[in-house]
Amino acid sequence: MLLITIEIALAAPAVVLPHGDQFDRIIAATAKVHRLPLITKDANITDSLIIATVW
Repeated sequence: MLLITIEIALAAPAVVLPHGDQFDRIIAATAKVHRLPLITKDANITDSLIIATVW
């Protein structure tokens, strides 16, 4: 489990996803801040190419 830090909270609004889901932005920002790939098959995230994804 990773906590939502101030760095993640500030990075989340900059994550541009086609559907604008707040929780997906936080998840993507968390992966980006920690430089981790995200395991997802959500096309809104994988197609955005914002972060590395695995699935």
